[in-house]
Amino acid sequence: MAVSHAAFTIAGYVATVPGHRTMKLAGDLAEFSLADLVQVAGVAGRTCCIRVLAADGNGTIYLDRGDVVSAAYENLIGFDAFVALVAARAGHFQVENGVTAEQHNLQANVQKLLLEANGRIEGGKVPKPRPRVLPAAGAAGGRAAAGARTDGRGRGSGSGRSLWIGGVAAALLLLSAVSWLAFARHDVAAGAAAAAGGGAVSGAGGAPAATAAAQAATAAIEATQLTGARDTAPALVTGQPPAAPDPGGALKPTIVCRLLVDAGGRVADAKIYRSRLDLAAFEDAALDAVRKYRFTPGRQAGVPVPVWINWLVTFR
Repeated sequence: MAVSHAAFTIAGYVATVPGHRTMKLAGDLAEFSLADLVQVAGVAGRTCCIRVLAADGNGTIYLDRGDVVSAAYENLIGFDAFVALVAARAGHFQVENGVTAEQHNLQANVQKLLLEANGRIEGGKVPKPRPRVLPAAGAAGGRAAAGARTDGRGRGSGSGRSLWIGGVAAALLLLSAVSWLAFARHDVAAGAAAAAGGGAVSGAGGAPAATAAAQAATAAIEATQLTGARDTAPALVTGQPPAAPDPGGALKPTIVCRLLVDAGGRVADAKIYRSRLDLAAFEDAALDAVRKYRFTPGRQAGVPVPVWINWLVTFR
């Protein structure tokens, strides 16, 4: 798939341009792991295609409304492909929102799938992809003519693969013109054990709020731990994207905030992951917005628990 330079991520954050419906995100796996990237897309409930160019070849992961539905990595498909891609530590990725898989070879919650994949990786059982053998010209009737189309498992062949490689090459040329900004790591999220009166958010002189937030942070779990049958991650109830500090600018970064959501669904703590001085105005606007958000509380075994999440903030 050819890269659209009109809507492309420069230096690790999302660039959106008026008049272009599809948003793209690109980066380096050394800066932002594929596991984190999939987790971000899952939390956001995205429908998208994540394309990967790694040392062992090309791969794709498709998500549908936050669930992984398809994975392919050269000759690997399904869960084996997902494990091998998550294990990749070097390469480049590109995310294209709104793209759906023609066929599904997986159907799983992101957190559950990542836990199972990490178990395989830690056990040293990572499948090794092998280059796919492309059919000879004219073989199997019209297969060569279908080369520019995805095969339903997220794998392209023929001209489709050439377009993808050409797109990545164009992306690398663009990215070489600017310095990389680190794209933040994103974990899933949910509530902190705060008092019903909301003491983690407010209190006389600020001391009760600081104490409650510190206690919640100590007791909080990561949303990736909420994998049981009665576990649920927090979900946004109220909260709108903030206005951009520079409304006339074409480039609008996506800021990654790390949030501590308390048991009442309030944001007990909010901070920026890998703050950048040149993005200070955007970061301040993001923090001001997320501190007012309300979530459904995260639950473990049906009981509200404090949970840390990373939340993507985009600008209108």
